[in-house]
Amino acid sequence: MKLSTILNFIILVFFTLLFVNDFFPDTAIAAMLTKKIILLILVGLVIIQLAFDKGRYKRLSKKAYIGLTLYTVGLWIVLTLLGGQSQIGLSFTSPLFYIIVVLLGLDLIRLSRQTKRDQTEEKAK
Repeated sequence: MKLSTILNFIILVFFTLLFVNDFFPDTAIAAMLTKKIILLILVGLVIIQLAFDKGRYKRLSKKAYIGLTLYTVGLWIVLTLLGGQSQIGLSFTSPLFYIIVVLLGLDLIRLSRQTKRDQTEEKAK
């Protein structure tokens, strides 16, 4: 397995821990790993990932982008249904939730159109 893939997985795990810590601040995990520690680890991992890629821009595939979007929104929904309450105000009653969902939907439409345009240009060549 490539180091880049392993780093991406670890980043996803710490992102999930950050979400869990926000929704359930009174758990043992939250006592051991505070939000600040998790954020520092995340920033460090992202810097390592960027250094490892040596400045090469790697665009996410459409499937990966959709998967990450659904994972994030799904995690938000599951943690809320499990009885967690976000400390920063993420909830279904918040207009922020609906704004984010609409923006993500618009971004997915933009990505889809851009992918179709790129495919058309490649066929024209």
